[in-house]
Amino acid sequence: MLNPLRVRGFLMYLPQFVRLFYRLMKDQRVSIIAKAVPFVALILLLSPPALELDLIPILGELDWILVGFIALKVFIWLCPPEVVREHVTRIAQGA
Repeated sequence: MLNPLRVRGFLMYLPQFVRLFYRLMKDQRVSIIAKAVPFVALILLLSPPALELDLIPILGELDWILVGFIALKVFIWLCPPEVVREHVTRIAQGA
């Protein structure tokens, strides 16, 4: 079951996560392979079999959330840790 506090925490940090994603996509130190992961996930979600799942209530939304979540986790995992830390620190400082 969804914990309201976890959902609230996720929503509070969503803008910072979007900023981190944007900064990492622009950073030259992040490999092209890592930057390709979100685009490959988007292509996967727009493929005909995935679009057919969208017609099934709840399951159609879950595949978007799951593939998106996994793709973004893999993207950050493939980024150099020191680059991720640098951007997280700058975002936390308000820069």
